[in-house]
Amino acid sequence: MASWLLVGNLLMIVALAAMTALSLWKHRETETDRARDVVENLAQNIAVEVGAELRNTDNALATIALRYRSTRQSPDQAAMVERLLHEQRGLLPQVAALRVTDVHGTVTTGLMPGERPFNVGDRSYFSQARLTDTMVVSEPLNSRAQNHWCVILARRLIDHDGNFDGIVYAVVTAQHFVDRFSGVALGPSGAVSLRSEGLNLVARYSASEPASTKGFGAKLLSEQAMRSLAQNRERGVYITPTALDRVERVTAYRKVPGYPMTLFTGMSTSYFLAGWRGQVVQQSLLAALVALAVAAASALIHRIHRRERRAKDAVQQLAREQDAMLQNDLIGMVRIRDSHALWTNPAMERMFGYPPGGMVGQSAQTLFLSPLEHARIRDASLATMRPGGRFHTQLRMRRLDGAEFWVDLHGTVLSETESMWMLVDIDGLKRSEEQAQHLALRDVLTGLPNRRLFEEKVGDAINAARRTGRGFSVCYLDLDGFKAINDQHGHEAGDEVLGEISQRLQELVRSNDVVARLGGDEFAILLSGVTRPEDVEQTLQRCLFSIQRRITLDSGEKVSVGASIGAVIGGGGDACRELLHAADEAMYAVKRTGKGQIQIAGHVHSEWAVAA
Repeated sequence: MASWLLVGNLLMIVALAAMTALSLWKHRETETDRARDVVENLAQNIAVEVGAELRNTDNALATIALRYRSTRQSPDQAAMVERLLHEQRGLLPQVAALRVTDVHGTVTTGLMPGERPFNVGDRSYFSQARLTDTMVVSEPLNSRAQNHWCVILARRLIDHDGNFDGIVYAVVTAQHFVDRFSGVALGPSGAVSLRSEGLNLVARYSASEPASTKGFGAKLLSEQAMRSLAQNRERGVYITPTALDRVERVTAYRKVPGYPMTLFTGMSTSYFLAGWRGQVVQQSLLAALVALAVAAASALIHRIHRRERRAKDAVQQLAREQDAMLQNDLIGMVRIRDSHALWTNPAMERMFGYPPGGMVGQSAQTLFLSPLEHARIRDASLATMRPGGRFHTQLRMRRLDGAEFWVDLHGTVLSETESMWMLVDIDGLKRSEEQAQHLALRDVLTGLPNRRLFEEKVGDAINAARRTGRGFSVCYLDLDGFKAINDQHGHEAGDEVLGEISQRLQELVRSNDVVARLGGDEFAILLSGVTRPEDVEQTLQRCLFSIQRRITLDSGEKVSVGASIGAVIGGGGDACRELLHAADEAMYAVKRTGKGQIQIAGHVHSEWAVAA
């Protein structure tokens, strides 16, 4: 008898340990998958934003090169080039300097006040730009003029006669990218970095080392990162200690669309597995307690077999211990016969808000959200449990006061008419999952939909248009003068302006319209059912007027911004990416030709600037 009890206890403990380990492993996989989704979404969104900045700079450099070639040599050419640089410089808040060199690489235009001419002819980007019509993106380098890390975006200049006449280039500092990345929420040890085509570090921000420039300009990557990049240079996810600071992170990378740069986002495993580690302690303690209780019960049975004189006391002791297990505070238990409760433990009554004994005799249907939901679960559980299996699902149920909450439900058959069910309240965990999903689809600063959610809404509008025939309009909006507010009043003031503009735009549109923040000072609006250009124009005029109204900062100072707006009218036959690209191009066309204007489907309207 003793040997059989020992073997049974060992088998039960092994089974309990295996179930606990499997549950913890699955929970860890779930947390890891959620972290992967978060860093992948952030990598995609930030890569798109960086690509938009590079494209903005590329357009400006192309405009300068085109106008330079169309101008004949003249005594006032230098002044013309200076005016052209000044005009484009105002459209490039991300650029620290915009310069022009002669055919030998000597910087002739775009020098800072008090700065002497210098030569960049020995720089690799100069020789690369000389040989191609496209924009050249340099490897990270330390600026000779300003002594800071930066990248150079350069295009060659061809004179009116078709001869090479120098280059025009923009300087984008590493600090600009660091400032942009600092707003990304990835936990206390999270990191965002940007690398060049040669995988040299352009910029990096880590919450644990916010001011560090360690590794800038160097190709310092882990072996796992190199293997992942070798398999897929465009995108990937891996988990490994980061080479720069040896912090283990789940890291996602995305190629910047259209340009030779790669964006990396990483979240430390210690951060996203913190909750899981708490579960390890909790479930391990619970498993140990259950194992001890089983061992104690087996010991009592053995003592009953050996000492019949103490049988009564041993049985009573065993009954008390079993009752303690059933009356636990964590797991609700109910015994069901013919869809009615025969017995419940206190944890079950507390979970559903019933008084002691109040659930006995109640129909199980009252705990479900609807009779149809009860019938669905009943049929599914019977199909699983009758052959000897165990039923498990997660669903929303209803408390006595009508409140809904999430439950983890386990069931097993006791007889032809009876079954035993165990329930765990997981409402807090589900709410955490919903919050994580919300953060992945919303802009942290304004609470507006982000680029990913906006693209989903446009896709929904296209599908609805195919069914109903009702079109819609997609509008892109970029603030004018926002960088000046950031520079003069600081980033906190800039955040106030973005929040106020977000609120004004939401107040102007209908409840079925969508206002989103795409990143930086760029917004987008989806106007449902609005297809006439005059109606789109009227709505956007109101938006433009509202944006131009003065904004009072918390400091008491008053500031104002403008906006350049591009729009396109869409329907069921359009593709989402083509519509977004068309609206983006319309907005940048306004930027190139002047600010404070609206352009709809290729039609440029008069300037709507209003004094604030």
